[in-house]
Amino acid sequence: MSDHNDQRPEPQRTPLKESRFEPYEVNRPIPIFVLAVAVALMAWGVYTLWSNSGPATESAALEEAPTVGTTGDRDVADGQGSLMTVGASLFESNCVTCHQANGSGISGAVPPLAGSRYVTGPAEAPVQILLHGISGVIAVAGNEYDGRMPRFGETLSDREIAAVVSYIRQQWGHDAGAVTPAFVSEQRGRFEVGRSPLGGGAEIEAVTGISARLTRTAATEASQ
Repeated sequence: MSDHNDQRPEPQRTPLKESRFEPYEVNRPIPIFVLAVAVALMAWGVYTLWSNSGPATESAALEEAPTVGTTGDRDVADGQGSLMTVGASLFESNCVTCHQANGSGISGAVPPLAGSRYVTGPAEAPVQILLHGISGVIAVAGNEYDGRMPRFGETLSDREIAAVVSYIRQQWGHDAGAVTPAFVSEQRGRFEVGRSPLGGGAEIEAVTGISARLTRTAATEASQ
């Protein structure tokens, strides 16, 4: 009897039920303040990239190719050596087409500068001619010219005109003195802005005292 009782099956245990829990994340939207800061930083970055790539390039190009006025003012302030350099540059860009690099002018059309009494005589003459231009008959180096030279008083500063005049007064064998911006300013004040061109050799004589008629040979004209 005891053996029968010892062989009774053990009571079966009920297995634990599997957990049905599934992890999940709560949907929490990004705060509006954080979004605003992110958008502002992005906009600032785009603007910085654009400003560094566009306008900076344009500014560099302008620095590599400066305007005549700016370059002339800076160099003229450095002394006479720079005055000649600026004068040469301005002459090349404004005068060479008509008066030629060697100052010979164009036969029958444009009077020469080399050896001209209007260049090496009283400095008032080349300054006034550059400021106001010429329209009418002018006798140079034994020949008469009846053309029209444009004025530069409205496009070139006092320092730039001083540079050009100083340059031509010391080129092609000339040994005339340089002029200063102050002298050009004084000459500019003699006449109203935008006045008509000088009336050929006759008016130049009235303004500067240089005779309109040649009294010596062309070879010695520069000494008049």
